[in-house]
Amino acid sequence: MEDFLETYRGDVSPWEVDSTEHFTVAYYYEKFEAATFRFLRHLRLDPLLCKTKAALTHYKTELHNRDIYYIKSGLISAGENPIIGHKLFKADSDILCTTMQQTLLGISIEGSTTAWDGDSKENRHQPGDETSWVQSLKDVVQPHEVNWSGSLSLPGYIHRFSTANSFIMAAFGLTPDYLTKSRIGLSTFEFQLEFHNSVKSGDLINIESCIAQLGSSSVRFYHRMANAETGEEVATLSQYGVHLDLDSRRPTPIPDDLRTKAEYLLPKI
Repeated sequence: MEDFLETYRGDVSPWEVDSTEHFTVAYYYEKFEAATFRFLRHLRLDPLLCKTKAALTHYKTELHNRDIYYIKSGLISAGENPIIGHKLFKADSDILCTTMQQTLLGISIEGSTTAWDGDSKENRHQPGDETSWVQSLKDVVQPHEVNWSGSLSLPGYIHRFSTANSFIMAAFGLTPDYLTKSRIGLSTFEFQLEFHNSVKSGDLINIESCIAQLGSSSVRFYHRMANAETGEEVATLSQYGVHLDLDSRRPTPIPDDLRTKAEYLLPKI
């Protein structure tokens, strides 16, 4: 880790914990966005010149209320569309919790790179018209949600995709009532996030979501966000997670009746 720079240090606040009783995924992205800002300033580059083109994130170990952590960042691919690698560790144990590979647009970084020993990207099917899409969000970008460059911040995107999850989950029976009474949550272990256009304060956005893959306890959702007025695709997210028992903190099989409903929504290929 000698070639990685510490770029963030903080703790999990109570309001940053979600219904699955761990650190909300959107707040990981808030911290990674800040880490990138500091890393670019360290290189004497202007963070306002660039945007995120893609982000690949793997969640390995949960963070909970009061946990303390730090992030180390390094350049893992130079030139046009450089890639910054982030590693988030628990500060009291140095356990690796999360990795993120962030591809940037609008800036070039030259110089030596450091080897990346984290997960690589797996090519996953992107659903199209062959699947059943669910309208999962209609919203507007608020002024306080934009970042330093004036575009919707990374956590602003992820908060909305998390809301979209609630709607696609409810479509096959993972309703808020079921999750609460059964002490079940969705624990995410992979994000494949891509950006195609940006949105700013006052822009209207829609999301539609589908089930892309289904396992015994795992499920992959696919979300696509669009500008509601222009129809332009803004961002897409492939999200892999597990049906999690909140008491044992272990994956548990999706009940057969819910699985049957989910299978009906799978792509027809």
